[in-house]
Amino acid sequence: MIAGGGQPALLRRINETTVLARLHEAGPLRLGDLSDRTELSRQTVAQVVASLAADGLVEYVEADPAGRRAPGRPARLVRLRPDAAHVVGIDIGPHRTLVMVADLTGRIVAEDRGDSSRLHSREEMLAHVHAQVREALDRGGVARETVRAVVAGTPGIVEAEHGVVVKAPDMPGWTSIDLADRLRPAFGCPVVVENDVNLAVLAERWQGHGRDAGIVVAVQWGSRVGAGILVGDRLLRGAHGAAGEVGFLPADQGPPIGTASLGPFEQKVGTSALAELAGDDASPQDPGIATLTAARAGDPAALKIIDRIAARFVQGLAPLILILDPDLVVIGGGIVRAGPPLLDALERHLSGRTLVRPALALSGLGDRAVALGAARLALDDVERRLFTVR
Repeated sequence: MIAGGGQPALLRRINETTVLARLHEAGPLRLGDLSDRTELSRQTVAQVVASLAADGLVEYVEADPAGRRAPGRPARLVRLRPDAAHVVGIDIGPHRTLVMVADLTGRIVAEDRGDSSRLHSREEMLAHVHAQVREALDRGGVARETVRAVVAGTPGIVEAEHGVVVKAPDMPGWTSIDLADRLRPAFGCPVVVENDVNLAVLAERWQGHGRDAGIVVAVQWGSRVGAGILVGDRLLRGAHGAAGEVGFLPADQGPPIGTASLGPFEQKVGTSALAELAGDDASPQDPGIATLTAARAGDPAALKIIDRIAARFVQGLAPLILILDPDLVVIGGGIVRAGPPLLDALERHLSGRTLVRPALALSGLGDRAVALGAARLALDDVERRLFTVR
């Protein structure tokens, strides 16, 4: 059995990682239970726990959460310290930004929302995001030194391996930005950049409808339309990071790809198209909101508009279902303000267009989906580094 003080660094690291992994899997444990689960001697476990406690990663707690003590020597449990590490998830969009800070258990300890609609350059956006991160950390009482991973979600095609935004049509100055490199100096930890809709599907797996589904497609449907695809626990990004860009599917009418900021399909089905059908005068940030709200309330005229836009939408959704055969399709984005009438219309118009029918659901995560997915991806990275021997 491995002894304490003079053990080689690698073996000590193996023992520490093993103990941390068991605490992460099983929650607070007694030393004896830790010994059984790790197959390390009780003495070795005690030494490892003492070392991890000195590093601030674990702590002792009372066995009874209410603090009542039984006669005799009180039993103590060892647990991971939730505040031993934090992650930051960032949603960067042309109209809104959102920063979330989560602890090691995944609990969101702070959020900060921002308005990015009046920002006109990449430098303004970067300054805005950095200020939001500072505000969120301060609000949660989180020291920057405890942040172990940062993930930022952004629209467009992202080369995820290096964190470069290859194309971002509706973000001024954002195309070709090395976003990870621009964010990294503010943190002493890994920084990852990912497509925003890819993060939304991770959020659905974590806290939404997709917890038990094998293949999940999450469609973000607002002014723009895009899909995130999750096969098991693996994101399907495509060879060039462009998988799921359904907004650029061919439409009956519309300019070729690259000649307009919106793709042909999203010009036909996006909330701006819905607003045009309805004659809404809503702001560019929330097109169609009046019609969507009225449809949810059962207004007959609004329901007709929703039916028309749903009929258009399934022309793109049906091929996606035929190709991927998903267990679940989750619809998110601004369109979900229409509520159940939208789901009813989609179900009706999909009839006879696919060989098999996946489950359809409207996302309940609202505009938090991308930031939640970013926090989840950051937690995955921290967990790999803390709980896996490499």
